[in-house]
Parts: sequence; C-alpha cells; structure tokens
Amino acid sequence: MIYTFDIRRGYLWEQDVQPDNGEALLACHWIDLVDAQDAERDLIQQVLTATLPDSDEVDEIEASARYFTDEEGMHVHSLFLYQSEGRHKTTTVAFILQPQRLLTLRDNEIPDFRLMRMRIRKGRVAALEPEDVLLSVLEQKVENLADQLEDVHRQLEDVSYLVLEDKNAKLDEGIEQLAKLEDSSGKIRLCLMDTQRSISFIQRHLRADTERRAQCVEMHHDIDTLMSHTTFLFDKINFLMDAALGFINIEQNQIIKIFSIAAVVFLPPTLVASLYGMNFRIMPELQWQYGYPMAIALMILAGLAPYVYFKRKGWL
Repeated sequence: MIYTFDIRRGYLWEQDVQPDNGEALLACHWIDLVDAQDAERDLIQQVLTATLPDSDEVDEIEASARYFTDEEGMHVHSLFLYQSEGRHKTTTVAFILQPQRLLTLRDNEIPDFRLMRMRIRKGRVAALEPEDVLLSVLEQKVENLADQLEDVHRQLEDVSYLVLEDKNAKLDEGIEQLAKLEDSSGKIRLCLMDTQRSISFIQRHLRADTERRAQCVEMHHDIDTLMSHTTFLFDKINFLMDAALGFINIEQNQIIKIFSIAAVVFLPPTLVASLYGMNFRIMPELQWQYGYPMAIALMILAGLAPYVYFKRKGWL
C-alpha cells in the first residue's frame, strides 16, 4: 500500500497518485509505503532513484545503522508502538528525508500514521518542508505514547484496588495483569528512548534551523517528562507485584499454620489411641468396665489441651 501527500498553502494534503505515475510521485512531498509488495518497491526505487532498505537493515540496533546520512538523504529508523492480539508490540519505521520529499517505509499499520492521515484529511497538519512532516510524525508519536502511558496508569489503578483492597480478588489474575502492564510500560519506555535518540540526530542535522531546533527541544522536554512517568509506573508495578506475592505467601502460610496446629491437636489423642491399641495379653484396663469411656475422655482432653493453649497464646 502506498499513501502519497503534498504540501499546499502551508498544509499537508493527501493525494491519490498511482504508483506508475512517475511525474506525480516525484511531485509528492511525502510517500508512505505500508507492507509494500516487491513490485511497488521496485517501482518506487526506479522513479525516485533511491535504495529502499529491507526489513533486516531497518531492524538493526546499532546507532550507526539507525541514524546516518548519505547521498540519498538523512536516514532515521525509529521504533513505533502498535497493538496486536491485545498486546503492545513495536515495529521499526524507516524515514528517508530528502530535500524534495520524505519517504517512509514500514511493515505494519501503526496508529500514529492512521491518526496523521485523519488530521491531514481535516487540514490540521501544517507543513512548509519535508522536515516539518518528519517532525509532525514524531510529535504525533510522542502524543500517542503519552496517551498509552495514561491508559497504563488507569489500568494500574484498577489492579492496585484489586491487589490491595479487594478481599475477594484472585491475586493470580492481578499478577497476570501486572506482568502485562510491565511489558507495555517497557515497550513504551523503549519507544521514548528511541525517539529521544532520533530527535537528537535530527537536531544535529538542523543546526542552522532555529525554529525547528526549538521544536525538537520542546519534544525533548516532553519525552523527559514521560520518561519520569515511566519510572514511577515501573516502581508502582514492582510494589504491587511484591504486595501480591506477599499476600499469596501469607495465605499459604495461613493454610500451613492450620495444618500444623491440626497435627499438633490430634497428636495426643493419637498417642492415647495407640497405647490402648497395643495387643499385649496383660493390660489392666482391658477388663475394666469403664475403660472404653475413660479412653475416649482421655483422647478428648488430650486434644482440647493444646487447642486451649494455642487459643490463649493467640496463635488461633
């Protein structure tokens, strides 16, 4: 899939350009390729005389492979967040910034780009140069990451009530939710750190552009704030995880305590029953008329004695 956009009158507008229309493609200021087929990639490379990176190159983690400039322009490979099967995942988007246009290449549909298209269709994305388009996409990314952090915080409040206040809650479910939130927070933090690196690289590329550098500085400040918030979320997740495990241990200890006390309570009656269950020929109580009631009473008293003792000690 190929999306094409053009800058007119200071705003970004979506264009319906066919991939085989080379002149129209050259006039576009932003070309967005989503899970492009081999034929589409070959056509774009021929028209733009640009080499598109493959998935392995895009996913490289070395800074030198993710942020660099060459004869084709400035290259930025940035991590973006999306959801699949109810879980957060990350994917890398390749940006190629040229003097005439911005080229983006990605394998997945990403909420940030979908929101960008919605804003563009309403005429809300101001841009004068392809650099503005790149910064607008990164701004949208930071805003979406902030929204995702707010969602994680709201879910964490619900889990906090479940773990700390709900007496009938199933703590294993709470631990499962905490593990999921920890994974989401980690991916959000990873995207924020990657965006920070991307903006720092772009700032070095725009040394003479005071206005856009100021925009980058503002995004840096927003990211620093969000990074602090992720630290708070991690601390709270770890606290709730420790609390949940502590409550589970207390419940297990309570069960073991009950079994231990039951064993101690029934031990003296068992001893009495064992004594009178021996098969010796001479046992005076065997011929005694009240021997059986005496043995029963003795077992009851032997069981009640440790129970009363534990009760007075406050162990029950």
